[in-house]
Amino acid sequence: MLQTARSLWSLSAADRRLVALMLDAGALSRAELAERIGVTRSAITQMMASLDRFGLVEEEPARKGSRGQPARPMAVRGAAGFSAGVSFSHGYLDAAIIDITGTERAYQHRILPEPTPEAVAKGAADAIAAARIEAGIGTEELLGIGFALPGDFRVDAPLLQAHRYFPAFDGLDARAWFQDRFAERVFVENDGRTCAMGERLAGSGKGCRDFMAVHIGHGVGGGLFLHNRLYRGAHFNAGPLGTFFPLDRPRPSGQDLLETLRANGIDAADFDRLDRVAEDHGDIIAKWCDRAGRQLAPYLHHVANVIDPALIIIGGRLSASLLQDIVKATGLPQHASPERFAGQPPVVIPSTLGARAGAIGAASIPILHLLHPEPA
Repeated sequence: MLQTARSLWSLSAADRRLVALMLDAGALSRAELAERIGVTRSAITQMMASLDRFGLVEEEPARKGSRGQPARPMAVRGAAGFSAGVSFSHGYLDAAIIDITGTERAYQHRILPEPTPEAVAKGAADAIAAARIEAGIGTEELLGIGFALPGDFRVDAPLLQAHRYFPAFDGLDARAWFQDRFAERVFVENDGRTCAMGERLAGSGKGCRDFMAVHIGHGVGGGLFLHNRLYRGAHFNAGPLGTFFPLDRPRPSGQDLLETLRANGIDAADFDRLDRVAEDHGDIIAKWCDRAGRQLAPYLHHVANVIDPALIIIGGRLSASLLQDIVKATGLPQHASPERFAGQPPVVIPSTLGARAGAIGAASIPILHLLHPEPA
């Protein structure tokens, strides 16, 4: 009998570790799992029985070509749990439902009448209800709902220090505010770090323990995964690169791209218009991507020398093709050299989630909190 989503939060630390390993490494035999985490085969059998009670694992077809009894790899069963995520901008809202493996099950795009907490809550409720129908999960309990927020958090209180384009959110205790309006468990995070969480579970950072994500959105945000944990810093605001780029000069932010287009007489109200704009004004966007990549390059190199990540992912609110153009313009390698040495340029790659990174990342927050619980 499958357990409810609520009961998944009662998984033991060992169970969570095992599920996280299988998500990163893919299907593994019991012998491989025992070797990876350093326990006996009998211990793995007991742990698998525990996970099976939660409906979390399933056997894949036996591997052929091996001697003796063919090994039957074990994998995480995606339908064992679902999570929702919400991301928004000036004039639109996106909501996604993913399963516990990070696989997208539904995606909804909505016009946002105004960027206020009230409008976001209403739009999120409507979009998640529609996403439930699209995903075919009806009223099934969710692990939680994640909200990606444009801004940082106050040092002295759990209040949002919102981006200047979202004054209605400034000073809001966002988690408490949204929790009062949703029955599901609510999680909130800065949109840059949300982007990093989505990349870790479902994108270019899947299986990577140490990486940096750069979030090209209203500002130049970002997030860090260090030692397989989201690193928030002493005041919960680690990751953004925005301070390297003065606000009164051209900078590699998505908002700067929108303003560049408007300065050229092009109607670009928000990020969800960029694909249509690119059809007629691709030359202007290509020139901006080239400039943005060249602006980012030296700072990515400097930051990489400090934190030594395995790779840097360029993501955010832009499409995958624009992110690839920015990465190319950095001139930094997209593949690791066989000979590695200190001070070498970092490996920089584009997000595979593209503009869906916000909602997918927000939906990843509850799952990563489940599998990698943080110390109180």
